[in-house]
Amino acid sequence: MAMDLTFFAIYLGGPAVLLVVLGIWAVRKPLLAVVPAPPDAARRDLAYRIRAIGYPVEVVKDVLRVKVDSMAQLKIRLRAGAHGTEIRYEVDATNVGWSVVLITGMITYVAIVAVGISIVIHLRARRFARSHVAALIDNPPLGTLPPADVRSLLLEGLSEAQRLSQEAFDYEREARQNAIGIVLVVGVVIWGVVFAGGANAVPVPLPNSFASAAILASFLSGLTIVLGSWLVYLRRSPRIRELEQDANFYRTAWMAQTPPGSAAVEPRANLEILLRAATRSPLWREIRASRRFWHDPVAGLMMFILGYGAIFLPFLAIFGVALPWEYRAFLGVLGTAFAGGGVWFVRSWIREIHDQDNRDRRTWEERRAAIEAELWRILSG
Repeated sequence: MAMDLTFFAIYLGGPAVLLVVLGIWAVRKPLLAVVPAPPDAARRDLAYRIRAIGYPVEVVKDVLRVKVDSMAQLKIRLRAGAHGTEIRYEVDATNVGWSVVLITGMITYVAIVAVGISIVIHLRARRFARSHVAALIDNPPLGTLPPADVRSLLLEGLSEAQRLSQEAFDYEREARQNAIGIVLVVGVVIWGVVFAGGANAVPVPLPNSFASAAILASFLSGLTIVLGSWLVYLRRSPRIRELEQDANFYRTAWMAQTPPGSAAVEPRANLEILLRAATRSPLWREIRASRRFWHDPVAGLMMFILGYGAIFLPFLAIFGVALPWEYRAFLGVLGTAFAGGGVWFVRSWIREIHDQDNRDRRTWEERRAAIEAELWRILSG
């Protein structure tokens, strides 16, 4: 009995606690404040204030996504309530944070590490909401739209340029890492195939045939891995260096607009920098739209679960001849439901990516028109 409890605590306790913690993340949305301003005005004003203190903000419908650090992220929801606009926050993780939590969480005997990491992420996001965001709400009262001047145009535009260019850089760099990972898998497969075939084909005594096959398999596998990785690196590195330069450049330009670097600067030069970002934004958005679905750890886990159920359950229903027909029918229906859920999830996720891309495209078109109008005004004297 004691052994059973120990086994449960070691192998199942960690994942169970992790599910509870993640459930709290999903359900708990504490109230930060209630303001009299309309939700749209409050959302835009709060996004501007958060960008002004140096944090990137992504606006998705009625949610502001704020990247706190490399692991923690905050979702701020602004919705109309009975007494005004309610501002609530929800703890979230970045792609890096979710990857670390999910990978460690799926290894049962180290899942307790994932619990610790998720608690740290929760505390970081909560502290940011309570100390930084709450302080921005009251003074001045939230809902005053940012002034329609050059500085607000630069602050908002350069913040978005930095966020988009950084996302494109991260996605492209991760795509290179994944491609090299595929090359490594292919190398391992080649080693197994060559070793299995060579051990039977070499006309020498058994121990020597194993050694000869292992040497040949190692040579061909190593050659495949080295050459394949070099070709991947050679092909993808120029664009990655270009995107890294963009991200660093716009991060520096954006930081110059936030305290303490917000000293007076030549507006024309900064507007030209922002105009260049408007020209580059289609490339960044194209990379994000093509890479995001394949580089989202939560989406990947959902697709794995739904795909596994869609394949395994009907397989069990067909070949599980020892099961009663009622059970086999239930498994078949459940497998069909998993398949339908997978199709729905993929379509809705792709639709969300396209919607986000369309919103950003319209925003950058409007921003570009505003930049050109301001530049024309400056040049006209």
